[in-house]
Amino acid sequence: MSIFARNFGERVFKIVRIFGNDLRKYTPFSEINAVNRNNVTTLNLRYNPLRNYQSSITSYKVTHSEQNDFFLKSSSLFLSAGILSFFGLEKDDEKESELITTIKRGVLLTQKEEFKKAEQMFHLALKLAQEQQNYDGITFIYDMLANLAYDQEEYQKAEKLFVSVIQRLLSTGVSTTDNKVIHISLKLANIYKIQKDFRKAEEGFKFCKNHLQASVESGKKDEDTVLLWAMALDGYARFLVDAARLPEAFICFQKAYDLCVEINGEENEEIVVLLNDLGTICFIQNDLDKAVSFLKQAIAIGNKLPDMKDFSSVLLNLGTVYMKKGMVEEAKQFYEAAWKNAKRHKNSGVLKEVSSCMDELHHTKTG
Repeated sequence: MSIFARNFGERVFKIVRIFGNDLRKYTPFSEINAVNRNNVTTLNLRYNPLRNYQSSITSYKVTHSEQNDFFLKSSSLFLSAGILSFFGLEKDDEKESELITTIKRGVLLTQKEEFKKAEQMFHLALKLAQEQQNYDGITFIYDMLANLAYDQEEYQKAEKLFVSVIQRLLSTGVSTTDNKVIHISLKLANIYKIQKDFRKAEEGFKFCKNHLQASVESGKKDEDTVLLWAMALDGYARFLVDAARLPEAFICFQKAYDLCVEINGEENEEIVVLLNDLGTICFIQNDLDKAVSFLKQAIAIGNKLPDMKDFSSVLLNLGTVYMKKGMVEEAKQFYEAAWKNAKRHKNSGVLKEVSSCMDELHHTKTG
């Protein structure tokens, strides 16, 4: 028997619109303005608002007492205009245009998942930035390379690059509790979790969670900070699930849910995902009635979101809970709904899982 739980941050935020196309972006820097200091162009980087706390759903096997890992992929923050405007440059700025064009090409290659070519392009951009003594531009490209390494599961390389980005930010006077640093620190915490350095991972998650909570409670209640706090709570919750500290994980997921509702309301994909998480925790703890309640709430919202590609996983989950409760007809109803939804969205993973579950249901009926 299996239940699906979503993979936070694959990618964490919705796809951005940049130079006229929808594509994924990886950096915590949203606005970059060119400043001329002593005839050397440098870049001022601004943190990008976290407008959507977005997730997807992935397979999560559960037996009576064990579950597989949740996996946190590199989160992405939104850039809402073209690269030129980020750099505060006009199209006729010849010195900078080659750098900007090269970064654009790297981003587009990343969108196409041609990661090796994208890495080569970013290294060309890095060389240009170094030649121009463009300190903030170098930092920007390091961050792009770090996330690229993360997405290819080259965690040691990603760790070194992320640490370099933080060091460079701190050297310019950015605080250790600045949202830019917190965002990168969350990625580092997850890298430590993947590397099984659980002490450093927990320290990292708690550092981020606690500082963001303190910021909000002291009056910094802008959307960026509140949603980044939700992101930190979500990451820490998955760490706690891995450590079998389920009551603590439930509290963190619940708080992340509350924060997201506060900022974005209820009728959106991230709320469906978090309700699915809460139902998953209840399922693992064998609190099946609560699991049904959370999953029904998720489905009521998801039914209003026809473009949610992973909604079939939530339907499948409720069917699985009903099977555990011995409610075979109800299970069949949601398995069939999951099949239809997965087929419409061409979700082969869910289709395979539904087939397995339907076989189990058939054996239950005939056995």
